[in-house]
Amino acid sequence: MDKKENVYRLLNVSLPFLIGVHIFFNPFPQLTAIQEISFYGSVLILIVLLSLRKTTFSFKTPLTTPFILFVLWAGVGLFFALNKTNTIHDIYAHLLKYLMVFFLLVNYFNSVKYFEILRNLIILSTAVFASYLLIYFYFILGKPFDVKLGYIMAWEIPSNFISVLTIFALLLTLNIYNFNGLKIYKLIGLLPASILIFTTLATKTRAAILALPIAVVVCFIANKKMMAVFLVSILLIVSLMPVGDRFTPKDLASKLSTDDRGNIWYTFWEIIKEHPVTGIGYGIQTYDDDNFLHKYNQRVPSLYRQPVPHRSPHNFYVDITVRMGFVGLSIFIFTIYQMLWMARDIMKCSRNRFVKKWALCLIAALLAWLIQAFFESLVSGPTAMIFFIILAMMTILWNLREETEYQPEGLSAK
Repeated sequence: MDKKENVYRLLNVSLPFLIGVHIFFNPFPQLTAIQEISFYGSVLILIVLLSLRKTTFSFKTPLTTPFILFVLWAGVGLFFALNKTNTIHDIYAHLLKYLMVFFLLVNYFNSVKYFEILRNLIILSTAVFASYLLIYFYFILGKPFDVKLGYIMAWEIPSNFISVLTIFALLLTLNIYNFNGLKIYKLIGLLPASILIFTTLATKTRAAILALPIAVVVCFIANKKMMAVFLVSILLIVSLMPVGDRFTPKDLASKLSTDDRGNIWYTFWEIIKEHPVTGIGYGIQTYDDDNFLHKYNQRVPSLYRQPVPHRSPHNFYVDITVRMGFVGLSIFIFTIYQMLWMARDIMKCSRNRFVKKWALCLIAALLAWLIQAFFESLVSGPTAMIFFIILAMMTILWNLREETEYQPEGLSAK
């Protein structure tokens, strides 16, 4: 009996460990084998423990209703999908799997201790990933520092995607400065913070450089001193890096006149007009049909028509509307509403200062993600996973909102 209990304990420990491994390797796109093994390993252990009644697992959260509605509507869209095979694949690979990770995090990282472990995993993995990109691009490949950090040969990660990862990890790093105490951890945090800021600015993406200061303001809205420190620091780093030329009046005017995003959205708007309710199906590969895109591009007035239609809307909201119609977009907005409702409930009702401080940080992280989503289709891969991690972390805090005030040793909110 003791041996069996030891096995059960080992399985219960292994489950969050494998989830942590999955989260740690999220930024690394070429290490999908490790992610797959860790994901399916955790699901298998969960099934075993549930069958033996050695663990509990709940799907009850404020976000469960919008999640169910989103999945059901994606399923309804399957009947109208232009590429049914790919739609079935993407509903599973780019929706259900992300939702399973969400519920695994909510169930097995549902304590202050595990919340901190999750935060540290994200910071460490993203800092390691960012360091690799910087060293490989600027030192091994020998690219000048004024070259935009973007596609890295086999890694193939767009600049806008890199900055989504780094800004989230950066906010998790900076939020510790909203607390008193733990001076040694604040000093240690300067290293990943510096790496993440430098990497974010090296992408030279306007979406990131717009989202970053806004997110910092929200994160430190109740701590004006630290807000000023970090905003000035960011401005100083911007002035020292070859990024400022991206925000001169001449460059902005040139960008507005030459940016083809408006033309891209115009083409996809023609698709939305023909499929406003159910969309064209959840499958992303529908965009790979050149004849399909050409058909709608030809409907655009010649002044705004693309010479060669882009295969991506370069806008998350347009992307969701094209693939799931306005109903799908409305359900997504409902999901955001529920997330903000949880945050409001925490800020209004909770007496746990630790929880409230981190809830504000996650609001800032969500806002940064939503801003960057205007400029890129963040519907799959590591950037989509970030969205579900943010939701999971807020849900964990919401579950902890009524607990007795607890702070890690040496840590107290200002």
